[in-house]
Order: sequence, then C-alpha cells, then structure tokens
Amino acid sequence: MRNANPTSLSQAPQRILILSGLKIFPNQSGGHLRTGGVAKALARLGHEVCIYSIAGRRSDYGNGPALQYQAIEENLVEEVNLSLSIGLVQALARRFGLPRIWQYFLLRFGIIPFSLRNRLRWADVIICDLPYTPPIPGPWRKKKWVLLSHNLEHRLLAQGTWIEKMAAPWMERIEMFAPLRYTGILACAKEDSEYFKSRAPDGNAVRLVANGIDPEQYGHSKDEARGLRVLWNLDDNDWLIVFSGSRFQPNLDALATLSEFARTEHDFLVDNRIKFLVLGSISGTAWSSDTMIVTGPVPETFPYFAAADAALNPVLTGSGSNVKIFEYLAARLPVISTHFGARGTVLEANRDYLVFQRGLLKETLTALVKGQSKEEWKNHAERVWARVQDSCDMSAILGREWKGLPLEKTHENGDQKDLQSRPGSPLVSGIRTH
Repeated sequence: MRNANPTSLSQAPQRILILSGLKIFPNQSGGHLRTGGVAKALARLGHEVCIYSIAGRRSDYGNGPALQYQAIEENLVEEVNLSLSIGLVQALARRFGLPRIWQYFLLRFGIIPFSLRNRLRWADVIICDLPYTPPIPGPWRKKKWVLLSHNLEHRLLAQGTWIEKMAAPWMERIEMFAPLRYTGILACAKEDSEYFKSRAPDGNAVRLVANGIDPEQYGHSKDEARGLRVLWNLDDNDWLIVFSGSRFQPNLDALATLSEFARTEHDFLVDNRIKFLVLGSISGTAWSSDTMIVTGPVPETFPYFAAADAALNPVLTGSGSNVKIFEYLAARLPVISTHFGARGTVLEANRDYLVFQRGLLKETLTALVKGQSKEEWKNHAERVWARVQDSCDMSAILGREWKGLPLEKTHENGDQKDLQSRPGSPLVSGIRTH
C-alpha cells in the first residue's frame, strides 16, 4: 500500500482540484511530470484529487465526448475539456507562437465550462497550475487557492521569441502580486521561492517544492532495453547517451549546441562508439544518423531510459529546475550536466555528476567511456540515487512541505447539494458531468 497517513499532510483528507491549461496524462514533458507528480503525491497521501485540464492534445479532438475522463490511479482522475471552440483558440495561439495569455483572460473573467463550475463547487482546495490559470471569480473564490509554480514565468518569457518577450512585463506583474492572490505558493527552486517570499505577507505560505518524480515509473526490464538497442543496432560496446526534453526554447538551444558538436566531432564519436539519444518532443520527427538517434514525440519516455548507458543535460538557459535531471537519477544513469542544468538539486559537481562545459564536452565524454566500465558507472549511479532519492521523490518532497500551508479544511461547501458520482470514479463524492 503506497498511501501514507493523510494526517501527515493536513488535518483531514481534502478534495483538491488542480486547474491545468493543458492535458497532463500521459506525461510527455517535464511540466507534465511536475504537475502529475504533485497530483499523484497528494492522492497517495489520502486526498481526493481531480485534474481539470482546460484543453486537450490534437489527437483528442473529434472523437468522443466534449469532456474526456480518465482514472489515473486510486483517488486521482483527470477531466479534459474538449470544447471545439477552446481547442481552436489553442491551435491558433500555437500556430502564431503566442503564450497562453488567452487562457488567463478566459478564466480571469469567469468564462468557463459548466463541468468546471461543478468541480469548483466540489473542491476544498484549488491548485492553479502555472499563473496562466488564475483564480476564477465566483462563490468558489472564497476557497483556498494555491499556485503551483514551475518557473518564474516572466524570466522564461524574457528569454523567448520577440512575442514572448513582449509578454514578459505583463507576466512579471502577475507573479509579483501572486503572493497577495493565493493562500499559498509551491515554488520550484530556491531563487523562485525567495522571489515570492520577498513579496508575501506571510513568508511561510510560500513552500519550496522542488521538481521531483515518481521513482516507481523508472523500473523497466532489461528485456525492454535490449529490444530497443537491437532495434537501433547497438551492442554492449556502444555507449548510448540520452538527452530528453520537450520543444522548449532552452532545450532547443541545447540541442543546437549538441548537434554542432556531433557534426564537428563526428570521427571522435564514431571511433569511441558514442551515440546521442535525443528523446521526446524536442524534435517533431524521428530520424537517425551514425552519431544521433532522434525519437520525436513518444507515448512514454520511461522505457527509453533503460536502454541508455548515461544521460546528458546540456541546458544553459531557463528558469526553475530541470525535471530531466531527476528522471536520469531515478533511472540510475550516470549524469553529465552543466552547472546550470543541475540547479535545484543537491548534486555535487564531479562527485555526483560529470560537468559539461562548452568546448570541453569531448574531454568529459572521454572520461566517461575510458574512465570506468559500464558496470562501474552503474554502481556509481546506484550510490548517487541512494544518497539523493529523498530529494527526488515528489511524494517525499510534498509530504514535507504541503502541511506547512494554511489549508485547514473549511465547511463552506457543507450546504451544497450532493452531486451524483460518475460511474467508476474513485472520487466518492462525485461530480455531475451532463
């Protein structure tokens, strides 16, 4: 039984709504992993959790009901609004490279689906996933609202396209006043936490919940790994080094650097039988060469880590911290990372990971493949994981921090009508969906 005593988080189990701008499950990006990890952690600690996603993925539209429902695990469901009007706005915004400002104003003015109104009535606590999903006006505004921050979004926008840079000052105002609008804030990194605390009337309402993962998802079998390596014509003498990421500007910049290295150091990589595995939606299509294997979007990233011999985080820009580092550690892979890429972790350079420096990647890769055998590196990765796992497991992280928020259960929902439970829903209090 994975669930801990719910009183370790709060005085009583609560009904928690996570309001997300995008579909979370199955996880396909670092942002999905963070939100999904928080949701699972709360559910495993005895709370009833529903993720309500404002919009779905392209493949979700046109087939099925306007509200997609999926049970994730005990005490956790996700409902995805598949309204064609919202889907069309999302598609147009993506085509023109616009940040999700449209979602902010839609919710800020209370233009919401009926199904979301039901969930707002149902919830004791509402978690806003990113500042693009703000508190919604209405009777539920008196409830407890928490911001789940992934980054300081205004700093991220300032590093993006010219359109995103134009939105950065607006987002800075949103984040500057966030401590006054929310009951609590879950910050991602120390720098983010200090930013919010300096503006909060009660600094204790800002909790540092660093990026973490669900370690149980990374235990894939050797048979799966062997099958992938056979597919890619790799044997035990080949070194496969994974770099995972979504189509996110800091990842794209890092991939450009890695691709240039693969071009200029082609002979070195071939001679040392090193290949880079570029995993996830960072590339829209799959392709391969004699130095790189690019998967494109995949349904799940977890099995691919089992096929790798080491992991790489060459990211040099961004905000918050990189979930990929925690994935690498949970997959028991030796890590190569920039100092910036390891921010938000307890890892020590040159002890827990090899340092990536521009201009010195060749030397670092040589230290990897020549310094120790694969078995020795695997043992090293196991020791690192044993030492740092409590700082990587989202359930452990959230269990320490959630209870510090002022979220005692209130009775303001006590006179609401009982809502009929959806068949098969693990949320016993239920919600109408028609």
